[in-house]
Amino acid sequence: MTQEQYNEAINLIGHLILTASDALRELLGYYGVGFESAPTKRQLIDATIELLTSDTDGFTDALSKLVDRHIDTQVESMIWLRKVGFDLPDAEDAFFGGLIKGAIGAIGGLLKKKKRRNSNNNSGNSGASSSQALQAKRDLELQIQRMQEQQRRRDEERRREQAERLRREQEEKAKRRTQTMLMVGGGVVLLALIGVAVFMSRPKTPMYNPVKQ
Repeated sequence: MTQEQYNEAINLIGHLILTASDALRELLGYYGVGFESAPTKRQLIDATIELLTSDTDGFTDALSKLVDRHIDTQVESMIWLRKVGFDLPDAEDAFFGGLIKGAIGAIGGLLKKKKRRNSNNNSGNSGASSSQALQAKRDLELQIQRMQEQQRRRDEERRREQAERLRREQEEKAKRRTQTMLMVGGGVVLLALIGVAVFMSRPKTPMYNPVKQ
C-alpha cells in the first residue's frame, strides 16, 4: 500500500473513533469485543487494530462499510480536515465509497500480510507483526490528538466569529437607535420652530384703548 493510502485509512478510522465511538463500539461488540464501561479512545484503537490484524469474519470489510456510512453525515468535516492538511479521500469524489474501502482494505491487508509472514517464520519471532500493529496504534492515537486540536481551534475561531458578528449587530442596533432618537429630537425641534414661526407671523391685533368721554 502507498503512504497516502495508509494515512487516509488511519485518518478515517481516527475520525470514526473521535466522532462516532458508539457505532464503532457496537461493531466491535458484534465481533466479540465487549467493554464493561464506556471504552477509552485507546481501548477502541487497540481493539480495532487487533481485529484488522486478524480480520475475523470479514471485519475489515464491515469497518469499511461503517466508515462509509459515517462519512455520509460528515462530508463538511471531511472537506475541512482535507483543507487543514489531513490525508483523506475527496468527500466530493463520485467514487468516495470505493476510496474508503480501498484505504481501509489496504491497511487491513498490510497488517494481515505482516501476520502471515510471521506465522511462516520458523523462528517464532513476532516482531514484524507486533511492530506494525503498534505503529498503527501510535499513528491512530497521534492523528486523533491532531484532529482534536484542529477541532478546538475551529471551535475557537467560530466563537470569535460569532462574538464579532454579535458585536457588529449590537453596534448597528445602537446606531439605529441613535439615528431614531436624533430624528425624533429633530422633529420636535422642527415642530417647535414652526410653532414659533406661526405665532410670530400672526397679524398683531391693536390693543383696545377706550376714549375717555
